[in-house]
Amino acid sequence: MTPFFSKDKDDWFLPEDQRAELGKFLQQLTGEVILEVFTKTGMNDPYTEFTTRFLHDLERLNDRIKVVTRHDDPEAAEKFQVSRFPTILVNPEQYRIRFTGAPAGEEGQAFLLTIILVSAGESRMSPGSRQALAKLTEKRTIRVFTNPGCPYCPGQATNGIRAAIERPELISMECIETGENQDYAEEYEVGSVPHTVYNDALNTLGLEPEEVFMTQLVTLEQARETVEAQEPGVEQTDVVIIGGGPAGLTAGIYARRAGLSAVVLEKSVIGGQVAVTPVVENYPGFKSIGGLKLVEMVREQAEQYVPVHEGEGVGEIRLGKMVEVITNRAIYLARAVIYTAGATWKQLGVPGEQRFYGRGVSYCASCDGYLYKDKEILVVGGGNTALTDALHLKNLGAEVTIVHRRDTFRAEQHLVDSVLREEIPVLYNTVITEISGEKEVESVALMDVNDGTIREQPVKGVFLAIGVRPNAELLTQLGARTDAAGHVEVDAGFRTSLPRIYAAGDVTGGVQQIVTAVSEGATVAMTVFEDLMKKG
Repeated sequence: MTPFFSKDKDDWFLPEDQRAELGKFLQQLTGEVILEVFTKTGMNDPYTEFTTRFLHDLERLNDRIKVVTRHDDPEAAEKFQVSRFPTILVNPEQYRIRFTGAPAGEEGQAFLLTIILVSAGESRMSPGSRQALAKLTEKRTIRVFTNPGCPYCPGQATNGIRAAIERPELISMECIETGENQDYAEEYEVGSVPHTVYNDALNTLGLEPEEVFMTQLVTLEQARETVEAQEPGVEQTDVVIIGGGPAGLTAGIYARRAGLSAVVLEKSVIGGQVAVTPVVENYPGFKSIGGLKLVEMVREQAEQYVPVHEGEGVGEIRLGKMVEVITNRAIYLARAVIYTAGATWKQLGVPGEQRFYGRGVSYCASCDGYLYKDKEILVVGGGNTALTDALHLKNLGAEVTIVHRRDTFRAEQHLVDSVLREEIPVLYNTVITEISGEKEVESVALMDVNDGTIREQPVKGVFLAIGVRPNAELLTQLGARTDAAGHVEVDAGFRTSLPRIYAAGDVTGGVQQIVTAVSEGATVAMTVFEDLMKKG
């Protein structure tokens, strides 16, 4: 028996409010779930303590959950080929699903969903995904490497879990927490997460649509273009909202409350840049809240009103009697489109940036920061995002230096004060001209913008936060008017220069804050309602 677990009825690990929330969530369980947790003395003891106490709390919250503790049990470890601790196996006599490392961060979402799906004995994947996976005839092993702060990781891990439940006779799935298993991550050259390994034959980065994931699992080849080329079905709705950030989700709520049918389409992860913001401190009602937590709250409310489709990218918009929105899953015939596609991180455009993406170059401190503990890294930029990232990475234990091309920051004063207080070094009037290395980032070339001198500095990581560019391509292809920076021009009601096409949020420029995006989402939805009512 593990020394970390107490049978004292009052010795709860989780706070009371979290227990209440989890208790309600676990009411969905319909069948028994067996969680076998493997631990070993002296191996990741703090994580082992978290894991065992967390699991036993779950067991006490719902009697359908049974926890079996395998502490210093070499016979059981050999039977199930467990060599890392802690490791959790879920219904191991039925499925081959394991969590290597404590599910203490965002990957905990995937772990809890696994419990629900295993209890029901259902993958609950889409019909298209099920059809793709039905073609599998050979065994497959999936490894998804994650980090606690990565908002994309739970979705990718869930893809693998659904596959393992759908085809248990052929598929094994492992969700790996890289911070506790750094040698494992190094073995697979993990430099960015989620990093997915299909059968040791195909490696991919990032969150992938479910059908793409399943097709790749079968073919062991990149499949995004193949899946997107399939013949889509046709659906009709009043409004299609393109973009699942704060503006798009809010527009969905207000459109439905106004009596319009609507759907929200997001090609990547719901929440956009907010989802990967470590801490939000300027949203009314919250003194401080994690970006992902805020997104989850808005998404949960939006889904009470409208369908929110994650991983559904729009390839084309056609203007006609109805507006046709063509995605990788369907053709939508709409009376209007609200375009809230947000913005994308800008790139430096220097040699080595693309080559080392995911191998030391990152645009997401929340996703990849845990991989750089005790390593020398650079954060490039001088605005709010750059300073927030630098503080976050310093808090994780990285040796951070900020590189800024100007002589003063453009960030809010409280962030500047925090950087000074934390004594984070700053290289002012400096730019990166090249990123170098063999298999991963090893050094950068730094140029002084005043005298042009260049020097080389050894580093293990480069985190870029140099601003964003609007994702306006779909509208510019149609001829929408944009400003000099590429932002879509709109009137006071967020009408674009194109008929029946509206836009809001970061893609239109402005102050680009969460609170303004929410306001614009509400306003544009009401504009659409009023315009459609006038037309009848």
